[in-house]
Amino acid sequence: MIIRIVLALLLAAPLAAVAQHTPPLQIDARVHADGTGRLAATFERQIRPGPATLSGRVRNLPGGETALVKLHFNYKTDADIALDEIISLIVISLENSSGIEVARTTIDPNNVNLNPNRVPLHYSATLYKPEHAATAGYIVRVRVYGNYE
Repeated sequence: MIIRIVLALLLAAPLAAVAQHTPPLQIDARVHADGTGRLAATFERQIRPGPATLSGRVRNLPGGETALVKLHFNYKTDADIALDEIISLIVISLENSSGIEVARTTIDPNNVNLNPNRVPLHYSATLYKPEHAATAGYIVRVRVYGNYE
């Protein structure tokens, strides 16, 4: 019995440590995409609390079953001193018109630095679109986790 309790505590400890180190959610963007394939959806959000930005573009791929989500992180500033933005995790999901998630992908950039006035970062993912997206469209949700150094 004691061995089981000790084993349970040992197995739970790493999970608790991981949960404590989840970086803060910096962006939770939602954009409505046209499911017909004729129009691309675009968005831009500031990565709070600084001036870095995330721009996104969603377009339907040939065949009508999938959508391509392209992300562009940029950090332009005139400040004399600026901290790096750390991008820790990117989660992209597609929701049907009722708000039910039907596809999700996670990008783990391994805590990449987005440096002020340096090269931008680009990521992309292809996801399956919801059924009936051609008539009702769908929602693309992009969540970015990270923080400033």
